[in-house]
Amino acid sequence: MSAKKEYKVGDLIIDDEYGTIDSTASVVEAAQKIKELKVPDLVVVDDKSKNVLGVIADYDIVQNVVAEGKDPKNTLVTDAMYIITPVSRETPVKECFKVMQEMNVNVVPVIEEDKLLGVASIQDCWSYIPDENPDDIGLISVANPKTMEFYVASMVTLLAFIFGILMPAIGVYGFFNETGNIPSMGEFVPREGAIWVSVLICNYAVLILGVLTLFSIFYGGISDMRNFYVSNVIKILIPYITIGLMILQWILYAMAFRTTAGASVDGVGLFFSILSMLLLLLAINRDIMFKTQGKPSAEQEVAS
Repeated sequence: MSAKKEYKVGDLIIDDEYGTIDSTASVVEAAQKIKELKVPDLVVVDDKSKNVLGVIADYDIVQNVVAEGKDPKNTLVTDAMYIITPVSRETPVKECFKVMQEMNVNVVPVIEEDKLLGVASIQDCWSYIPDENPDDIGLISVANPKTMEFYVASMVTLLAFIFGILMPAIGVYGFFNETGNIPSMGEFVPREGAIWVSVLICNYAVLILGVLTLFSIFYGGISDMRNFYVSNVIKILIPYITIGLMILQWILYAMAFRTTAGASVDGVGLFFSILSMLLLLLAINRDIMFKTQGKPSAEQEVAS
């Protein structure tokens, strides 16, 4: 079996255009330097030994100082920074990436013989991760499966929202044809109040969940591309709830129109509703669409 190369931090382009700040500096001084250098974070070093102590980011200033009501002029950077163990050139990229991912930070200092060389960003590390973990599950071979899955899933979700949720909401087509003497919804409410209140609530819920589904598929696709964790509640549960509500919507309308003479199912509305549900299922299960181009089979790997 052919051995896979394990990338080290030294293989990355280490960012040496970083900013440092002494441990005796105040948060105000750190904020001023961040603004001056136009960077999101600074490496905190001991004012005497110059050893790396941690990193302070603009986010830390907001969360640990401003939000806590502390005086930034009298708060040292060491009280607001996050402590992260520096890495060396020999540290595996996957290990470096995992540390930043678990701590939810963007950079880690890189040192050599206790001297600061620069910083490695989570984006730099991520660019080497796909080479380590090629995607071998999918129907179509492409160079970058996660990127293609993101674009296709985003596109089909948008189409599902337009044809299955937005169009019925604005009345382009609906659920049942008004072939008889059917009163307006406003006149139905006092006659069959409970069911039509349920229909109205379900309509609004589908519209709101549809918008959230657009966000969840989009954000979930970005998380897959950049290898950061997103809860399955966002990636999977919200879209499935939307599909469930779309089915419930049809059931409620059928119950509401059950006593109306001459009412019949709107074929166009039913077609696009089913199509939209199928598109959402495709977006949720986007992993089955693409795989890494040129990925050898298990038998080929063993043979090599």
